[in-house]
Formats: sequence, structure tokens, C-alpha cells
Amino acid sequence: MHIISGLAIFQTAYAQTYLQGTNVLPLSDAAHCDLLPSSNRITADDAFLKLNQVDPEPVQKNVNEMVGEFWWIDGMLVTMVTRSTSTSPKENLRGVQQTLAPEIIYVTGTTPDRTLANDYFSEIKSMNNFEVLVDYFKTRSNYKSFLVQDNKGKFKVMGTIYVKKQDAQKAHELIDLILNSLYFKQ
Repeated sequence: MHIISGLAIFQTAYAQTYLQGTNVLPLSDAAHCDLLPSSNRITADDAFLKLNQVDPEPVQKNVNEMVGEFWWIDGMLVTMVTRSTSTSPKENLRGVQQTLAPEIIYVTGTTPDRTLANDYFSEIKSMNNFEVLVDYFKTRSNYKSFLVQDNKGKFKVMGTIYVKKQDAQKAHELIDLILNSLYFKQ
């Protein structure tokens, strides 16, 4: 009996985690995406190691802070956090866009500082059977984000591409490829 319970503890301690976070669902439960098959996911441990390769100072300080599912594509870490709107309400994408937009700094007697605003990319668009907000700093950040919500209001997916700053354009192209191949289940 003790040997069996010891083996169970050993297996649990070394189990590979491909999905983590509160109320996070596999992307495949909500949608289909040819570029992100479940069979190509990497573990949370591997994702944390890859994150540190592309971002020298990540917000996440250990593997337990990694949330979602993870893929490594062409030197970029892709994370997808899929949730049902029953546990994570649908967002007003225009409101989110306005909240995330950088401020233009005005100082009396000087030209407005548009440095952050000029480096910021943000767009909302309708595709396939969903709406998406894509937003990120073009050169100042190691990550590019997008928030997808299906037209039926059942699911939302928060995606992030972590990339070396010099590969920002490659990350934008990957976002487009993912979005073009993403279809929510009916």
C-alpha cells in the first residue's frame, strides 16, 4: 500500500502541465486553430524557460505564474488563455482599447510628448466568427497581445506572443496567421 501511494506522489510531482490557471480551458474546447494544435503544446516549465530566452526581465518570475496553454513557434512563445464567459465576462473591446492606449504627455509651454503613442499599435476587427483587439508597443516591449471574443458570446481568448524586441514584425505576422486560422466552435 505504501509503495503504491509513493508511486502516485512521485507521478504527481513530475506530471507535465500543459494547461494552468483558474477557469482556463483548452483552446480546443472552444475553437479550432491549425497553427496551435494540442499535440504541439509545450509544458509550463518549458514555456517559462523559453520566456526567459526572449524576455530578459519577464513579469512572470516563476513557472507558477504562467497561465494558459503554451506553444513555441519560430523562436516565439505563444500563450493562449481560454475562458468561458460564464466565468470571465465578455469585454467591451472599445473600452479595453481606450484603457490600454498610452497617454500623450502635455507639459505647458512644450510640444506634446507623443513618444509612447507613436510606438503603440491597436486595432479592433471582425474576423471569421469573432471580434479581436490587437494591441502592443511596436519596439518597447517583448510581448504582443490580442483579445478574441466569439460572436456568440460564449468564449474569450487572451493571446500573447513573447518575442525578442528585434522580432516584433515577425510577432505581428504570427498574430495575423493565428487569427486567420482561428474558428470558434458552433
